Amino acid sequence: MLDLNEMSLDKFGKALQASELAEVVVIRPEEELNSSSLLDEAVLDDAKKRSMHVADRRIRHWPLPRQQYDVIDASFRAKHEAGLVRESKSPHSTTTFCVRKPNGKRRIVHAFNTFNAAAIPAQTPIPRKDVLQNNMVDCTLYSALDLVDGYYQLLMRASDIPLTAVSTPSGMLWE
Repeated sequence: MLDLNEMSLDKFGKALQASELAEVVVIRPEEELNSSSLLDEAVLDDAKKRSMHVADRRIRHWPLPRQQYDVIDASFRAKHEAGLVRESKSPHSTTTFCVRKPNGKRRIVHAFNTFNAAAIPAQTPIPRKDVLQNNMVDCTLYSALDLVDGYYQLLMRASDIPLTAVSTPSGMLWE
């Protein structure tokens, strides 16, 4: 993840204007970050409670075509083998489904509506392209990073991992 390609400011600007960059990463020391992305304490307290649902009852899913079941199960098996997810016994769970991307492939989506409602959003707005370009005038190192399964690469506190558990339509629970 730290093997980033370098490019000149001129190339970076052209790639940014042509929308050829999927993600831009600006690396700063942790002390300089002013993010106030916090989680509501009630959610953290809730993580310590036992599950309210009966053990043999699955999380309720939207009705999905059988093909989506297979895509979701295959994806999680591959992520498990790659060490990105593990089986979970968390009392928290959210449903999983697929949407079709413009290229015809399927993207797996997790419905974190309840979790997102409890989280306090970061107060830092996403910078515009022109602001990024102006901030990079005196920089000497430029890079772009296209994250594949970026959600599974985020660093988290160990105590927060059970809050992100997802269930598959076949009944498996992953975190």
